[in-house]
Amino acid sequence: MNKYTDDLEQYTTKRIRRRKTQSAAESFLKSFCVTFGIMLGVAVILYLPDFKNAIIDIARFITGKNTARFELQLPFSPKRQNILVLGADISENKNDRFKGVRSDSISIVSIAPYAKDVNIISIPRDSKVYISNENKPDKINHALSRGGIDSAVSTIEETFGIRINHYIVFSTDALITFIDEIGGLPIYVEKNMHYNDSSAKLHINLKKGDNVLSGKEVEGYVRFRKDALGDIGRISRQQRFFSALADKLKQPATLVALPDAIKKSSEYIKTDMSIYQIIQTAAILKTMDTNNIHSVTLPGSPSSKDEVSYWILDPQKTQQVIDRLVYRDKAKPIDRPLSAGILYTNEKKDDANSLHQTFVNAGYDTKVIERNTLTRNQISIHNLDIPIETIEEIKKQLPELGELPIVYDLIGFNRAGKDFSIIFAK
Repeated sequence: MNKYTDDLEQYTTKRIRRRKTQSAAESFLKSFCVTFGIMLGVAVILYLPDFKNAIIDIARFITGKNTARFELQLPFSPKRQNILVLGADISENKNDRFKGVRSDSISIVSIAPYAKDVNIISIPRDSKVYISNENKPDKINHALSRGGIDSAVSTIEETFGIRINHYIVFSTDALITFIDEIGGLPIYVEKNMHYNDSSAKLHINLKKGDNVLSGKEVEGYVRFRKDALGDIGRISRQQRFFSALADKLKQPATLVALPDAIKKSSEYIKTDMSIYQIIQTAAILKTMDTNNIHSVTLPGSPSSKDEVSYWILDPQKTQQVIDRLVYRDKAKPIDRPLSAGILYTNEKKDDANSLHQTFVNAGYDTKVIERNTLTRNQISIHNLDIPIETIEEIKKQLPELGELPIVYDLIGFNRAGKDFSIIFAK
């Protein structure tokens, strides 16, 4: 890899206690499968194989197709598959629940040939772009309301040079219904959250601490953005929501409630995927190594014009993200001391100091910083020129880091080192 990762193996004398908690990478994998579950019954396929016939009925209802092909052992597509996943409001038009609504969350799930890896690219909803077939810039979340799903897909393809193979759109109504049907969601709310918007029928009143949130409260948690981090903070909360939901789905009582929960929320889902494609994708993802899942929020900076807030994408870094995570361009190995950072809460001080000494002995330029609050354990890459193989090699040499997910943090909210940071949260 390079001489610094080689030195790391020689100097490693202490091992940080293995984490017993589920990694956020695994949570993110489950989150993608859970999204399919809410929308298309995939959660039942993953956890309750005996419900296959019930899920066929649900998938037929959603897709309007009668095929019942099931073959879960076939290899995934030899070509990369890019799936656009949109979370949206819901309209009063019963003939088309998504007509004229904006997308509240936008992600591209890019699955490599034969599902060797999965990259999840989150696009801030306020990103300033040109909507397809329009001649002036606007927020990217307006594409769905301007011209429906075709406009949303075309805007993504034209802006980022990515071919979208399939789409899935689900509404907050699906989320609310699903959470209520499974008995609420235990989640740690990191701060008091208060916000009221009568026109949007959004009323948020959440208290800091451990809570069991109702469907409507979960909607408020994942949509809250009235703080210093705005839309970027909301994306982070959505990731924590997925982690909590994955834990909830392990409970026997939740599994019993899943079939009804899925049926009742299916009205608020729209996709162009066939039953076969849905089941095949879910089956492949379920068997994947979670270390092969990486996530990123497109980098940029906030800007306001005439009281309108935008997220101005960094064109160079955004293109690098697309090149690395979609087209799999390889970064050149760095032949210099890596700049590593360690962020930790007080409870993780011993772990942080142990890793700090290991990195120093290996020749890394290392900085250690204590924080009062950190949201989750992870490895954050800040420099796109760092080959992913370098970080993966570090994880191999330090098995206690093996459960930590790799996240591209190009914005730098959890940055201690210039190249990458290890996050030890409570």
